[in-house]
Amino acid sequence: MPAAKFEITRQCKVCGETFVAKTIESWYCSPKCSKIAWKRRKDEEQRLQRLDEVVKKIPKSKEYITVSEAYALFGISKETLYRLIRKGTIPSVNAGERQTLLSKEELMKLYPLRKKTLTKPKPIAKLYSLEPKDCYTIGEITEKFLVNESTVYLHIRKYSIPTRQIGNFVYVPKKEIDNLYKGMKR
Repeated sequence: MPAAKFEITRQCKVCGETFVAKTIESWYCSPKCSKIAWKRRKDEEQRLQRLDEVVKKIPKSKEYITVSEAYALFGISKETLYRLIRKGTIPSVNAGERQTLLSKEELMKLYPLRKKTLTKPKPIAKLYSLEPKDCYTIGEITEKFLVNESTVYLHIRKYSIPTRQIGNFVYVPKKEIDNLYKGMKR
């Protein structure tokens, strides 16, 4: 991929180091940080999936639940649950060795249920004002952000930014362009 003719300074989302992004999509300073972020995302998805499986196995009529089931239902850490049991905030029953049961009703009074993970929500259709006062022309974008005209057109197509042509001028919403090129050195 050819190098860009402009500079975007960003802060790495993993290590916090400031770096010069080579492309608009660069969010991490190195491949190492990119792999770490990918691994964190995948681990979090797997953790939430395991919790959802545990919640599905719990019968609705069950009055007393185990600590691990309470963790899956309410999203409260096991350490916090055991601390609340020791303090006496949550009534519990010891049903044998390594089998502490908690009242589901008491927990529901104290804490809300854990929110279910959403499968990628549908993007909300954005409404744009394509009036010339609310837009940049392609020439204004190239002057303001020091980017080639061809690069601007490429980014407009790539990110599906709406345009409007009036005479010889092509207008693009200021809000989208400012958001796209934020952090660029001018």
